[in-house]
Amino acid sequence: MRLKNRGYWVVVATALATPIVMAQPAAPEAPASAASPAATTLAPVEITSRRPASPASRTVLTGDELRTVPGTAGDTMKALQSLPGVATSSDSSSEPAVRGSRPNDNAYYIDFLPVGYLFHVGGLVSVVHSDLVNQFELYSAAFGPEYADVIGAVLDVSLRNPRTDRLGGVINVSLLGADFLVEGPVNDKQSFYFAVKRSYIDLLVDTVEDEDSGVIITVPRYYDYQGKYIWNLNAQHQLSFHATGASDSIDFKIPTTSGLGTQQPVLAGDSAIDTSYGTQAVVWDADLSSGTSNKLALGHTLDTNTSQVGTALNATARTHTWFVREQFKFKPSAEHDTSLGGSLQSVRAEYDIDALNARCTEFEAECDFTSAERVQGTGRINASITNLYAKNRWQATPDWAFTGGVHHSHDGYLDRRYTEPRVGAEWKWSPSLLFTAAWGRHNQFPAGDQVLAGFGNTGLWHLRATHGVLGVSQQLDEDWSWRVEAYQKKFSDFVVAAERPVNYVNGASGRAHGLELLLKKGAAKDSASRFSGWLSLSLSRARRQNDITGQEFPFEFDQPVIANLVLQYKQSDRWQFGAKWSYHTGAPNTPIKGPDPVPYPDGRVRPLYGGVNSERLPSYHRLDLRADWVLSPRYRFFGEVINAYARKNISGYSYNADYTVRKDVTQLPFLLSFGVLVKF
Repeated sequence: MRLKNRGYWVVVATALATPIVMAQPAAPEAPASAASPAATTLAPVEITSRRPASPASRTVLTGDELRTVPGTAGDTMKALQSLPGVATSSDSSSEPAVRGSRPNDNAYYIDFLPVGYLFHVGGLVSVVHSDLVNQFELYSAAFGPEYADVIGAVLDVSLRNPRTDRLGGVINVSLLGADFLVEGPVNDKQSFYFAVKRSYIDLLVDTVEDEDSGVIITVPRYYDYQGKYIWNLNAQHQLSFHATGASDSIDFKIPTTSGLGTQQPVLAGDSAIDTSYGTQAVVWDADLSSGTSNKLALGHTLDTNTSQVGTALNATARTHTWFVREQFKFKPSAEHDTSLGGSLQSVRAEYDIDALNARCTEFEAECDFTSAERVQGTGRINASITNLYAKNRWQATPDWAFTGGVHHSHDGYLDRRYTEPRVGAEWKWSPSLLFTAAWGRHNQFPAGDQVLAGFGNTGLWHLRATHGVLGVSQQLDEDWSWRVEAYQKKFSDFVVAAERPVNYVNGASGRAHGLELLLKKGAAKDSASRFSGWLSLSLSRARRQNDITGQEFPFEFDQPVIANLVLQYKQSDRWQFGAKWSYHTGAPNTPIKGPDPVPYPDGRVRPLYGGVNSERLPSYHRLDLRADWVLSPRYRFFGEVINAYARKNISGYSYNADYTVRKDVTQLPFLLSFGVLVKF
């Protein structure tokens, strides 16, 4: 299930919400290189900048180093969990909450184009074929003006170009699913790849029943695909044709006699959620002259959603987004690097919603669907979104550089305009020691259910954020490097529930601050050391405040201490071993103290809630182990031990029908995982 769809209008049906989200612009992309298929060594983690932009809060990882991180089953994007400042809700979700912001507050891009979502079924696996990932960038805060409609973090993925030597491919089979990649040249100027992935657990296991809640779940089904066709017109001009997409389906049944069915009768019965997106685009890359380049993208996205949850929700949506994106870079002088860009999007959405509008947000403990008012609506939305930006990096002296930029956006649905400055500075103390600073203002469109006419408030303002970052990094030698950053984020105009007919108002705020360390030992090819890996440590605090009531409480992803240790040992060209140990403070939890003496009007037992996020779950820690065996250039195997010492990490609690008995809900137990990769 998807909580928020970046890039289109969408109705997402879950048991908790029915959001619609507006489109946003894509971000500039570093040119993808014609990388070779996956290597077996752990490549260096880059910390310093490759582009003419401030490297503050930017972490760069290559596909090679991500594929063998233990506990990921070779899924490059799941390695996100081991980076500084990244918090996740549970073992079943890889969707990152970064530096005090929600997963919904992030922006995701693949090859200059926005993607509907980056992770399947709420974060279990990513939608990206791991062998295609060339480079992954995480911008944790104070990102440049080229990024819009985002107050959290930016995840920018660059896929490699197809191979040009011969026709070949990869077949990869793991515990959760299988994927297939074929690629090669068409002629001396054209080449292609096409990759597809599908789950197959649903073919082996039909349904799973949760003993505590009584919910019967059909094993989720998912697939995704990525295709790219490269046409090198000449040495200066290239056309690339892109086709990407993903689909997720999940069915479940809540018996009327189960605890959840008794607590929320409207959720009882058969339910099904299906969501998918598909994007087709053509991108023109032009190297116009020395220091001058242009990138232009034309594309279309179709997003579809069909959801039915008991009698509480029945919703369908079909969304078309047509877009034009432009990025122009040039050097007005030897000391300046300038970029101008923007996007124009036209969105058309058709929706049909029949839902109990409970108006739940993170600022209220109680969320009862059964007593909520039923709202129905059918209609069509036409909207346009415009984004423009300008950025300049000035190399003032050999040791000092300054970056300044501005972003202007116009949201045609709410008719909101924002002009925001973003600045950065770099000071090279020595050839290896770099100090950085960045500051910026950012805004983001509210969740869709909160602004849809009849369901929300069409007079809401965008969410706002101010980011500030100070950092220092050093390359000690070719193997060792470190980075320390301090950050602060301030949020305003968060949305809280209100009485009808307004439904929602901008009435909450938040703040987050922290200190992070990333210590890295790379695997240099000419080094005698066989060890590589990194240590990430985050110390932070994140709070939320209801400005109307004055209530303040910890953010739901507030984990004051997060630590990850990733180690790799290359015994030989055939064998490589790895371990990853993760720890974080227990997440905040809103307790239920028992039954409320005052029942619901229909006679159901009402839970008596404690303060919002007033308790914490026990601390989390887990050890994962991995071994890779390269049998030959064509055959490779891996095995993983998940949660090696069988820690019973708790993700929350379940309650019986009258809230008198509480049980722990535990996460992944001790598990064995495997994978086979065949190249041809």
